[in-house]
Parts: sequence; structure tokens; C-alpha cells
Amino acid sequence: MTIKVYNENRLTCQPFFKALIEYLAKHDEVMLRQIHKDFADVKNIDRQIDSFIAAGLILRSDKRYSLGFHIFNDSEFDWETLKDKITEPQKNSYEAPIFVEKASRIEKLLAQSMLYQALPNQTNQVILNFMTSFSYKEDPQNTEIPQTLANYFDKVAKNLPLTPLEKEVYQMIGDVDPEYALKYMTTFLLKFMRKEVVKSKPDIFVNVMEKYKVIEKISEKEYKYLLKFSEQVIPEQKFTDAKSFIIAQIQQTKAIEPFISLRDK
Repeated sequence: MTIKVYNENRLTCQPFFKALIEYLAKHDEVMLRQIHKDFADVKNIDRQIDSFIAAGLILRSDKRYSLGFHIFNDSEFDWETLKDKITEPQKNSYEAPIFVEKASRIEKLLAQSMLYQALPNQTNQVILNFMTSFSYKEDPQNTEIPQTLANYFDKVAKNLPLTPLEKEVYQMIGDVDPEYALKYMTTFLLKFMRKEVVKSKPDIFVNVMEKYKVIEKISEKEYKYLLKFSEQVIPEQKFTDAKSFIIAQIQQTKAIEPFISLRDK
């Protein structure tokens, strides 16, 4: 068995953690000396294992070690009920790591599902709404995954590999504070509520929005907007258990166009 980890955090993204859980999935109740022997080249191994135990990811009982989490597989789901079921767009959220058997139907359907994102800001009521792939962090060379500003801010914050487009954007704005960037971007976008064409001097944030096809340059100093203002609201559903989240997420296959909305004052 190989294990796919979703919602990775500081611990679960570590190479040793991933190697250790694959090892423990194949070996029952391993003793520490055996782990030391089989991972002799790993530094600070005891400290790392202790941090995994403290987080409940690894269990230690009678000096033996085992996995502290559940690995979801296809046999746990009622596929007849879920067959071809599509739900209305909603932003599903579940904070803890999720562990799924690789090469499973679950992994395939999660990769095909849609992730709905919203970027609000503290300066005004503008919210940028996007849609991307649930697996947008997986393959930076996959050009079929919708590119969004939300993806960029998230990947830069977590030091994840960037797509070619994101590398271009990084050269322009680097690891800028999202709130700072959104202040200028949304202030510019508000001008389109009064007119269809807006004039602007060269500006890095305007250039970034052009890269992401939020706006389009139509002359040397004129832009039109590509994202429409809409009253549509994508509701958020927070889940407290991983299985319910998986079921909801694999039903999220309905694509929508990105849009701009205004939250209530």
C-alpha cells in the first residue's frame, strides 16, 4: 500500500514522515531499534518521531510503533449511491490531514473534483471568486489545472513548487502580503462598476491581474474587465470528519466561471 496525504501540514509534508508511514503500513508494531536500523541516515530521528506522536499521527504502545490515523480505501464508500452524483458548487473545508490509499478510485475522483476559492480583503467589500482543481498543488507542469491568484498566494505561503505562470508572477510581486496586494487590485476593480474601460498607468498589480485574465489590456493605458460582477454566493460547508468531506468533495465536478462579488457591509 502507498498512502496519499491531503491537507498537508508542517509535519505531514516532511519526507521522513511520508517514508515512515509507508514503512509502518507494511510492518505491524515496529520497535524503535528497528526503525533506527532501517532509517539509519535520518537525522534527529527520535525528535521527529516524538513530534509525530505528539500530533497523534504515530502511536507508541509497549515500545512499539504504529500508524495513528485511518487510511481510506474504496471499499468504505457506497459507489452505487455516489454514481454520477453532482452537487451545486460549495466551498468544502476540512482542516486536518486526510490519508487515502493511492491509485484508488477515491484519489482519482478527488483529483478530478473542483475546488472553489474566495479571496476577500479588509479594505473593501470586493471578493474574488475562483475555481481550480482540488489537486492544484500536485503537478506544477499540468497546464490543464486552472490558474488562480488564490493558488499563487497559498503555494507561496507554503513554499510549494510553482507553475511556469506562477514563477512569472513571483518575479513581479514575490511573496507579497496577500492583503496588501488585494487592497490595490480590488480598489482598481471597483472602477469597473462605473465604466467598462478603465485607464491605468503601468502597475505591477494591474499586470498580475492581466496575467490571470481578470482584466484585459486593450490599449497602452486602457483595460477592460473579464470577470463579471455577480450576486452569486458560493456557500461554505465545514466538515468535522474526513469521510463526509471526501464524499462532498468528489461530488464537486460542476465548473463555474470566476466572478467578482460584493459582501454585505
